[in-house]
Amino acid sequence: MTQVISVVQEKGGAGKTTLLTALASLMVADDAKIAVIDTDPQRHLESWAKKEQTNLDWLFEEDDEKLLPTVKALKKSDPPYDAIFVDTAGFKSAMAMHAIAAANLILIPSKANEADAKGARRTFSHVQSIAETMEKEIPALVVMMDVDAHTNITQAIVDALDAQNIPRLNAMCAHRTGFKEMTSTGMAPQGAAKRSAQSVLADLQGRGLITYYRSDAWQKSV
Repeated sequence: MTQVISVVQEKGGAGKTTLLTALASLMVADDAKIAVIDTDPQRHLESWAKKEQTNLDWLFEEDDEKLLPTVKALKKSDPPYDAIFVDTAGFKSAMAMHAIAAANLILIPSKANEADAKGARRTFSHVQSIAETMEKEIPALVVMMDVDAHTNITQAIVDALDAQNIPRLNAMCAHRTGFKEMTSTGMAPQGAAKRSAQSVLADLQGRGLITYYRSDAWQKSV
């Protein structure tokens, strides 16, 4: 079964594309068949994908009414995709709503600042509303991005999210130059950035949230 993972955060600049490209490229390295869809008018994901040096498929979709049909068509691919990632713009929109509706998993990036944390809370509430309307369970978790885990501000933001019962990963994407290099070169994360992204993927895997890592294909490869 193809999993759809949408990366959503109504505040811009929170690290959506960085998180998506890091996780997608790491899964490709684990032999997963991956497609990525860029729905952000700024086309940062498309720019990376045009240069990317990993074996994944990509497309840009700007019409919100076409997103669900596009996802459905990709799900019928043969051989099937293991995961489809959807990148969204940094504002609340009809496209974000469709990206949430299409998803089996929502990741909400947030940097360690009050504006991002507020955006993460609003985004999580929006996901809950859509899930309730659809009568569908959609796991959604905050992923801390570009952080130094040992600073007071990071701890304060994490404590605030926890106090409001907003699910989050324990692993965080640390502040690493490799993430900026990745977006400009089209490569997968390297060095310390790769290790940081791997910790996030391992956290998701450990929670059983990435279906590829529960599949027979993955079990046979390890």
